[in-house]
Amino acid sequence: MAEQMRYLVISDTHGSYDKFKKLLNNEGEFDFIIHAGDYLYHGPRNRIPDGYYPEKLADFFKDNKNRLIGVRGNCDADVDLMIMNINNLFTVKEIKINGLSVIIFHGHHEVNKDADIFIRGHTHIAELEKENDRILLNPGSPSLPKDDTGGSYAVIRTFEDKTELVLYSLEGINIKKIELKHK
Repeated sequence: MAEQMRYLVISDTHGSYDKFKKLLNNEGEFDFIIHAGDYLYHGPRNRIPDGYYPEKLADFFKDNKNRLIGVRGNCDADVDLMIMNINNLFTVKEIKINGLSVIIFHGHHEVNKDADIFIRGHTHIAELEKENDRILLNPGSPSLPKDDTGGSYAVIRTFEDKTELVLYSLEGINIKKIELKHK
């Protein structure tokens, strides 16, 4: 079965262009990039990440803003959004992927809505779990991981009869996969 759409799912890049570039080199092209917040600034509680080039990362997001589906994180300032030329980042975004309802949020605010898939960031801890017919996906952080992945991201692939969610380490190693069959 041929792949229909491919989504890169990331969060908490915190200005590390080098780490972001590494995951792009692992995976190749994407139709869309889902970002669950904290794009450029590392925040006062985090060290400056390796490969910290927020201006290069800002240029990438600006050049790809038509493919970017994102939300605002707790470290995202108005000036960051202005530099990326993105004016309408909200704290919660609702989309459909292959007929499934998806809610994207950063995680520093509660979300009282229902969906098939919840994508969040903020914790810098990679997670992919299915509970009560709902999926929680946290791609972790490629830049400042707070788990033992060494950095992580996720990919959502859509097919005619299924949707796959795969969590990867920054080295491209499959950490976990969930497959949703369509009826």
